[in-house]
Amino acid sequence: MAEQTRQGLGMDDLGLDDFKPRQPSAPKKPAQKAVAEVTSFPSREAPDDDQLNIKGPKAVLDRFRALRKSERYKYADLLEFMMDTYEQKKR
Repeated sequence: MAEQTRQGLGMDDLGLDDFKPRQPSAPKKPAQKAVAEVTSFPSREAPDDDQLNIKGPKAVLDRFRALRKSERYKYADLLEFMMDTYEQKKR
């Protein structure tokens, strides 16, 4: 098999020796953000979400998951329903 040599792209003739990249400019504020600042109306509010991890017996957690699925609740909605019911019975 013959040995192959790589050829250059011939960019030496382009005169790029004095090439300098542009200096980064200050980032521009999007128009939506500027309007939000003037009107004091936030374009988006931070979500009110959080996370809770529960460690417990597998049987109990499986039971909770099965109940959530059978009743077609979201996890947080079922938890809220259960807490509300508990608090009402406690009164």
